[in-house]
This record gives sequence, C-alpha cells and structure tokens, in this order.
Amino acid sequence: MAFQDFWINVRTGSGLRTPEHIADSVPIDADMVEDSLRRQDRWLTPRAVAGFNEADFAFLSDEERERLAKRVAEFRTATGGVSPAVSTPAHVRDAAFPIFRDLVLTLEFHRYGDPDAYRVGKQIENELRRHWPPELAELRFQTGMDHTGDPGLWIWAFLTEDISREDRTFLEAANRLRGILGSVARYVDPDRFPYLSFRAIKEPAEMVAEDAS
Repeated sequence: MAFQDFWINVRTGSGLRTPEHIADSVPIDADMVEDSLRRQDRWLTPRAVAGFNEADFAFLSDEERERLAKRVAEFRTATGGVSPAVSTPAHVRDAAFPIFRDLVLTLEFHRYGDPDAYRVGKQIENELRRHWPPELAELRFQTGMDHTGDPGLWIWAFLTEDISREDRTFLEAANRLRGILGSVARYVDPDRFPYLSFRAIKEPAEMVAEDAS
C-alpha cells in the first residue's frame, strides 16, 4: 500500500535512528526531531512525503487523517520549488521545517516499529479509545514473522505508575488487559498472532512480564 511508502519516506527524512527493539526506544520529542533535521537536509524535498494519499489512511480517525492530510499539503506547497540542482533559500527551509517536524511527531516512530505496525496499532487504539483502560498508559507495536514463520503482532502494554507500584496490582491489571488486548488485536487483524508483553511505564527498558495470547 502507498501509505507504507509514505511512512518509510518520512522516517528516512527524519534522520532518526531506528531502534533495535521498539519497546526500548526513547520517546521522540520536538527537540530531538529538530536536532536531527538541522543536521541534514534529506527531508527538504517533496519526495519526503511521496506516497501520501488520504484515501489510504481510512484506518485513522477522521481528525487524525484530516490533520495529516493538511500537514502533507502544506509541506508539498512549501517545498514545491525545491531542486537538488539549486541551493534552497533560507525562507523555504524555515517554512518547511516546522511542518515536517510536526509530521514526524505525528507518526510517533517510537511507538510503531514499521508501517504495518502503524496501521494495525492505530486501529487497535481506536477500538479501545471509547473505553480506554485506566491502568493502561501506552501501547507500542511491531509486526513481523514469528518463530513458526507466520505473521505476528507484538504489543507492549505500559501500565501506569500507580498500578505498577506493587506486584499484585500489576499482575492483576496485566491479566485483565491480556484478554482485552488479545481480543481486540484478533478482531483488527485476524491474520496476525498477537504476542503481548507488559511493562511499568516508569521503567520502560525493564521487562516485567511477558506472555503470548
């Protein structure tokens, strides 16, 4: 799908390092993105958003899709006259910079490890949105082939600090969320087997409990 090309192009243009393990990636903030964009110009071209078609993003909420389309249109307008054969004027760079920064922040590369993870993860989160479990602080997603060679979906659920203070409350919440998340994941993408892991939000690099559902 074209959305995959768009996702990859923005990721490449951002210049941000791809983490080995999405669950351990550092949250991306505006300062981090700005520093990366100022150190290179690969993003300063309409090709950095090539592949975008709003119709390919039906899996997003209306608000998310409209906001993304608006920023892409603004970036294409700002960089429409950019050519690799001519030095880009400072005012063009200044106009395009905050738009592309916002695109990178919107796609949250620290939470979605690949284009399919973005597509499936967004749908799972939208299914949960109306009744978001209060003990759930954040979700992260990655897709790929599992040890059997079948399509898999890895979901890391980060639980709130309050719930994670005691092993008992953490495990109770993890057991309850395992059924909820597993059910929603199968509904959204029945062809991918969901693997669920649970961590405390205050210690994102430490695995607390892991299970397959």
